[in-house]
Amino acid sequence: MTRRMSSLAAAGIAICTATGAGHVPALAQSPIAALGDVAIERDLPVALIADAVEYDANTGRVIARGNVEVFYGERTLTADELIYDSRAERIEATGNIILRDPTGATVYADLADLDANLRDGLVRGARAVLGERVRLSAVEARRIEERYNTLSKAVYSPCDVCEEDPTPLWRIRARRIIHDEVEKTIHYENATFDLFGVPVAWLPYFQHPDPTVERASGFLMPSFRQSGNYGFGAKLPYYVVIDEQSDMTLTPFLTTKDGAIGEFEYRRAFEQGSMLFSGSLTHTDYTGDAGFQGHVDTRGIFRADWLDQGARWGWDVRTTSDDAYLRRFDFSDDDTLTSEAFVRNYWNSGFYDLSGIYFQSLRDNDPAGQIPRVLPRVEARKEYPDPYLGGEVGFFADTQTLFRNNGRDVTRLSVGADWAREEILPVGLALRGFAEVRGDLFVVNDDPTVGDETSVRLAPLIGAEARYPLIWEEADGGSAHIVEPIAQIVVAPTGLNDAKYVNEDSQQTEFDETNLFDTSRFSGIDGFEEGSRATLGLRYERIVDDGVRVDATLGRILRFEEADEFDAGTGLDGLRSDWVGAWSMSFGSAFTLRQRLRVDDDLDVNRNELSANLSYLGHSVSARYAFLRADPASGTPDDREEVAGFVGVQLTPEWRARGYVQRDLEVKEFVQVGGSLLYQNECCAVGLFVNRRFTNSENALASTTFGIEIELLTLGSGRSLQPRDPSPRFSGPRSTTTEFAKIRGE
Repeated sequence: MTRRMSSLAAAGIAICTATGAGHVPALAQSPIAALGDVAIERDLPVALIADAVEYDANTGRVIARGNVEVFYGERTLTADELIYDSRAERIEATGNIILRDPTGATVYADLADLDANLRDGLVRGARAVLGERVRLSAVEARRIEERYNTLSKAVYSPCDVCEEDPTPLWRIRARRIIHDEVEKTIHYENATFDLFGVPVAWLPYFQHPDPTVERASGFLMPSFRQSGNYGFGAKLPYYVVIDEQSDMTLTPFLTTKDGAIGEFEYRRAFEQGSMLFSGSLTHTDYTGDAGFQGHVDTRGIFRADWLDQGARWGWDVRTTSDDAYLRRFDFSDDDTLTSEAFVRNYWNSGFYDLSGIYFQSLRDNDPAGQIPRVLPRVEARKEYPDPYLGGEVGFFADTQTLFRNNGRDVTRLSVGADWAREEILPVGLALRGFAEVRGDLFVVNDDPTVGDETSVRLAPLIGAEARYPLIWEEADGGSAHIVEPIAQIVVAPTGLNDAKYVNEDSQQTEFDETNLFDTSRFSGIDGFEEGSRATLGLRYERIVDDGVRVDATLGRILRFEEADEFDAGTGLDGLRSDWVGAWSMSFGSAFTLRQRLRVDDDLDVNRNELSANLSYLGHSVSARYAFLRADPASGTPDDREEVAGFVGVQLTPEWRARGYVQRDLEVKEFVQVGGSLLYQNECCAVGLFVNRRFTNSENALASTTFGIEIELLTLGSGRSLQPRDPSPRFSGPRSTTTEFAKIRGE
């Protein structure tokens, strides 16, 4: 470091002495100051550092050798040797040349002929790096007008190469490549695309944004697929930048059986929120009648400070032209579409939620006229400290109106209040008292059972709960055990589920360990859990800092009067409910095993869910088993039993394989089977996937879909490939009944 700085001082002395006027010729274009007999540079735009510097006064040439560095503002040049011609204001550099500009681009070369500002000139044997990954190499490169980098006989590729295998996985060779630094585009003339060194495509001209551009209009990478429903399909998305706040993607989807489908997706950000509008449109005859089919999926959310601080308003709308469209063209496997418009706000002590909801069933033979529309749906709650009894008191309101084209219309208005207080005694016993009273007004029209009816229901309850957690630590202090017996008693009236109080929002009733100690096992407000009952349970948990964690819950409900508001298949009817229990065991995030059970007094299993997840060094395995006893009253006349499995294997750092299978054990048929194979490295990603769906629906028969998606990183997209994986999720369903319906397409 000392030697090079001394050389720089010597260079300054030599240059100034030669000129004899206190002025560094051309290369140093700012004044210098004299300090004794030594002249030094002061705020020069160009600085030179080298091991040795010579100045020829006759020719006006400065020759620098050994570790040469030139600095001009944010531009730098390093070389083995440099010759500066002050009269021509040109710089010639040779040997291990590295030229860096303010954008972060780096050029490596064998020879360079540049102007004194390091802006324009000619470079031979050029190799450029743009951004973090992109490499350009050329026989010759020329810098023009401080804007264009023109490369002759050039190659573009972001792929890493090594001495043993110098051919990149993919590259673009062109007679000329022009990099426009102002427009931030790369232009190709007479371009050939090589894959593994083999030419596979040729274009006379094309362009794409350089890697520093985050958003630019242009084509994205295509994808290809084959389906038994629509035949061979190809997609070629075109991305359009509209302005700083909005953009859209237009995707022609060409199929051999159903013609062309136009897909679109429009996105816009506002100061107060954002929105997305997407969908598709086609004209086909797969339904038997030629006509337009399509779908719309739009959502948005915005601040509503004009209404209330922190409030939000928005929508989430999904609709399609017919039942089979989404499944037929692999847009979605959903069998019900829910659309909603809302205004809501949540805070620490309460919330309100106003919405309108529309359902569209995609199940075969589902009577559309009997599917309700909900407008309005209002929920609100506010909590306050109780100044008299302690604890908290809450006030709530809930109302909804359901309309049908063919069937009953129902309006329900509910208002009420609840109270709860918890105390922990010195011995560790936790006591909680609670109470609730609710008034419901039902207005029913066109009901086939009760006709037109207006009725009022008062639904009170009161109860208490006791928990006594017993905690002890193991001798080594590495883990602790908690055993917590729990008892709850609820007193409530009976006769509050008469037919005139129609049940719209509590049709599906799930009974498991998660709602064992709820005051109502109904999923909504229309149903009211009647009668006095006691709930007994036991909870266990082993807590460790690092190691095997175990938790378990077991309990049941004992009633003083038989419950007839629940179907027999729910496990909640009669004087004694089924036993519900669950346990899990985990070892960090690497392994988890869970089971949920519901059994009767004879230990006959009415519900059983078992799931296991293993993850290690990038590999993952998941499996799930589910069984649900028949419940004819709720529309499930047969037992349901299914098993599913998923495996993901990181074969190498670049290769990952995934597979899944789902089988109905009751009817001994597969539901779906498939897998995917993904390759991804520093410059490209390729995804192959295949899926076989065995369920049939009208105009969307059981079919096999397979396809390929390719992403050439930095070429039209800077993101890594994430191909759509049609495999199901295996985290364990919250609702077994709903999960079975979804799997079987009901």
